[in-house]
Amino acid sequence: MRRWWNLKETDLLDRIVEVAPAVRLGLTATAFADPEPTSPARRVFELLFLRGTLPEQFSEVEVDPWVLPLLDDELEAAILDAFQARTDDPPTPESGDRGQLAAFLAEHKGSQVLISPRGEGGEAELGSTTADMPQ
Repeated sequence: MRRWWNLKETDLLDRIVEVAPAVRLGLTATAFADPEPTSPARRVFELLFLRGTLPEQFSEVEVDPWVLPLLDDELEAAILDAFQARTDDPPTPESGDRGQLAAFLAEHKGSQVLISPRGEGGEAELGSTTADMPQ
């Protein structure tokens, strides 16, 4: 998981991500020099990266570091909040559909989730897996 979150090759997880159900989020950045999250997709990326690399900060029970976050009610609400358009977001038609994201989250509750790059230019998808992976 450490390798995955640091964007290094992880053969097994990369293969799982290729076949996992996913929903398009949109662009994670509008410019390479953006110092702050500036799009809904980027905010979801930041949220899941934090939950995946420092899960002990979000759990009342002992959790190993470097995990795929478990999609529960609390994480679902946090993802939908992060994906909500904000007035300071730059105008971008490249954002995914919030309704599709909500339906995807509801369908995959109880799965582990991650955000993965797709294609060129910071395009991202949210994927879920029910594979037997450490939480």
